[in-house]
Amino acid sequence: MIQYYINKAIDTEINNWAIALILNRAGIKAKKINQINDTIHLYYGNDPNEINLLANSLIIKNKKTTANDIIALNDETNLTALNFDLVQATIILLTDSIHNNLGPENFDIHQRLKGTCSFQYKLGLIKTPIINTYTELIKRTIAQKFNCTPIPYYPKNYKSVIILSHDVDEPLRYAILNKQKDKLHHLSFRNKITHQWHFLRKRIRKALFNGGDSFWNIEKIIKKESSLGFTSTFFFTAKSKFNKGSSFRFDNSYDVSWSPIENAFKLLNENGFEISLHSSYNSTINPIFFNEEKERLEKFSKKEIIGNRHHFWHLGKNPEKTLLNHQKANLKYDSSIAFNDIAGYRRNAAFAFYPFHLKENKKICTLQIPNLMMDTNIVKPDNIQASLKEAVTYIEELRNNHGVAAINWHSRMAYPNDKKLAIYGEVYIELLDYLAQQEDIWVTNFENYYNWHKKREKRIKENK
Repeated sequence: MIQYYINKAIDTEINNWAIALILNRAGIKAKKINQINDTIHLYYGNDPNEINLLANSLIIKNKKTTANDIIALNDETNLTALNFDLVQATIILLTDSIHNNLGPENFDIHQRLKGTCSFQYKLGLIKTPIINTYTELIKRTIAQKFNCTPIPYYPKNYKSVIILSHDVDEPLRYAILNKQKDKLHHLSFRNKITHQWHFLRKRIRKALFNGGDSFWNIEKIIKKESSLGFTSTFFFTAKSKFNKGSSFRFDNSYDVSWSPIENAFKLLNENGFEISLHSSYNSTINPIFFNEEKERLEKFSKKEIIGNRHHFWHLGKNPEKTLLNHQKANLKYDSSIAFNDIAGYRRNAAFAFYPFHLKENKKICTLQIPNLMMDTNIVKPDNIQASLKEAVTYIEELRNNHGVAAINWHSRMAYPNDKKLAIYGEVYIELLDYLAQQEDIWVTNFENYYNWHKKREKRIKENK
């Protein structure tokens, strides 16, 4: 165990959160000391009198840190030679305050930051989880200086973790043709007209081309992943576009009470796959929606729901408020912080962390697990091998940084069953085969990783 001290002038909630987060990620048990003494291992502050008393301590000086100060570190970087404040760098990245001054033109219609407008993209750091390098530097320095053994990041000899996941958006191509009459009275007049138009188009298309099962891949995905010893997480929508309070424009068309979906739930449960919540587009408006959707999904899936991912990665205008609502709904983890248009790390961390709510000035206790890539932002049209090569470069960088991150392939696109979407499924199959050959990458689902993470937290706490 190491002891650390924060100078009283900067002993704030957010600085405590950041230091505890860094040390926990590093796998080091740490105790905060409130009085200066010569047993302190790590000091954060600038007071020269205090620093003079700590000849054998590691010193991190508090400095004003901006985006221009943040750099990617390497294995030779010395902690004491840093020209920026590692703690403040972690804060501005993980709270996303680094993007505070961006105008609305940098965001899309779903209030998502465009990846190409991010500081990471502009500095060529989109593939690099910078904060992982910070925590690795802390881990290495403390372990060497104080002869302690940090708790490993992952079980066995794994160097990194890939979490397989599937958003189940439209698993039934003609779901809108199913009986919805009892729900249409919730719609506005305009949406009723829109519904009729979509209904007619789908009906004509089904008559001309059929292909009603081309989006239904759940059994095929289970079979392929199971053959490689993998399991994944399927995120299901529990509130359709026809329900009161939904977004008719953006929410999905199916209902979890339908028999094909219930049969899928049974198959997923029997094969050790995870069922999780794909919260509705408007769930950001009212925290009650999380509870309602979670309870409804549990009812039909016959499974306790512990996690969530927002439809469209839609966290709303105030993402931290939404993240806090996850905690209020007793969700154990969320995985909604991502770029939509490009692959990469939205907050430059490839590890699970508890976010910080700046306005409430406190830690949020729902674990945030990052995303790395998804089908539409990594697959290049008509070029399977180029797409696979690009995906592998991201995974190699993840492995080099001992990271954990999810990849997201929508269920209708995770198997080459539909002619127009076949390339996405072909790339995913190739990617699975590649991952099966990587003995030092743990390929799993969110629930399995979350359970390991909690065990690791307990081991760190109990470590001497």
